[in-house]
Amino acid sequence: MSITTPEELRPTAPTERIAALDVARGIALFGIFMVNIQMMVQPMKWMFEGGGGNEGLAGQIAHYATRIFFESKSYPLFSMLFGMGMVLMYDRAKAAGREFAPAYLRRVALLLAFGIAHAFFIWYGDILIYYACFALVLMWFAPRLSTRTMLTVALSLMAVAALWGAGLGYGFAQMTPPDRSVAEVTTFTGFWEAMQAGEIQGGPELPAWAAAETDAFGNGPYAHAVGMRAINWFMGTIFWMVLFGVVLHVPAMFFLGGAIMRSGALTASRSQWPRRFLLIGLTVGLPGAVAATVLSEAFGPMSAMGAVATGLTHLTGPAVSIGYIGLAVWLARCGAMAWLARAIASAGRMALTNYLMQSVLVAFIAQHWGLGMYGEITRVPMVGIVFGIYVGQLVFSSLWLKAFTMGPFEYLWRCGTYLKLPRLTRLPARAD
Repeated sequence: MSITTPEELRPTAPTERIAALDVARGIALFGIFMVNIQMMVQPMKWMFEGGGGNEGLAGQIAHYATRIFFESKSYPLFSMLFGMGMVLMYDRAKAAGREFAPAYLRRVALLLAFGIAHAFFIWYGDILIYYACFALVLMWFAPRLSTRTMLTVALSLMAVAALWGAGLGYGFAQMTPPDRSVAEVTTFTGFWEAMQAGEIQGGPELPAWAAAETDAFGNGPYAHAVGMRAINWFMGTIFWMVLFGVVLHVPAMFFLGGAIMRSGALTASRSQWPRRFLLIGLTVGLPGAVAATVLSEAFGPMSAMGAVATGLTHLTGPAVSIGYIGLAVWLARCGAMAWLARAIASAGRMALTNYLMQSVLVAFIAQHWGLGMYGEITRVPMVGIVFGIYVGQLVFSSLWLKAFTMGPFEYLWRCGTYLKLPRLTRLPARAD
């Protein structure tokens, strides 16, 4: 009598990878960088005032392109990919007869540790903490659901998130603005003392808040920068995650990505869904993104029409993200663009390393321990920095993966997830 034993727990081999997902991760890296750099080099007040929309024609083009193509489209794409990864890992574990939860718990715990270090020691706008927290809850039931159920949950959460964001936004628009006068604040120390005294009546839109950010991040010392990052992270969590309904929208994207992966839309050789995804992005997502941006810019984000724009973004932004998935599949299958697909896929295979390194490199440019240019970099130079670093990452990732099997942070992540040391260096080719 033979005994069947579970397949050995191991990371995904390069030959088992889905190329289109790596390309999609590479695309998401660029998009989220275009959004993040705004808060990496400028106080949050800068975005409340238009985010560079008044900086000449080139600045306006960059501002509107960022809002239409990347803002609230990149984090849904990353979230879908995260959900796809969860379902893929669960399905492979189930097929091999091994436990899913222990390895995935270690994987999420390590991601949470990376996120905490990133948010409080490098840049407060980290997304990894949220992903890890959601995954700790969803991992117990989400990947066990059928494709239809995951899709139903995703669409339901999207609708509730849209109503939540629009409803709260409308409620704020109807409120009488409070008296937000505050004592003159020019330093982080003065800001902290004013907060303790209850004199900061408002949020990051206040000049005092911007002055504290500029002093802490641009002048230091490092302890002040850590303190300001902590304040901004908690404020960002309240405004972005809670008030704008993203606390429901991110899980919706997890379920949507899981449904796409489980359906076989990306893995079936003759699937027509990637083409449909691209069409959805062009015909639903892009017009919705333009409409939401026009409403928000014309009436302001905290107006009644701005609230409508928030709800519309929650509904149509993911359509743009789905379009990027269709684009990724097309690039992965297009022979004429194979060189570009390989470069983007290389960056996507090292998405964690590249995501963290984007923050480190821009922090060096902006913060006090580097070039100290915080608050001085305007919209067009931001775009130049993004393109320069991203192209450098495409080259670096391609060269790195010629010598190594995975990125450095991916290696640490895999070691902790699977409790073993996978091979890092590539074996030399054997001579015939």
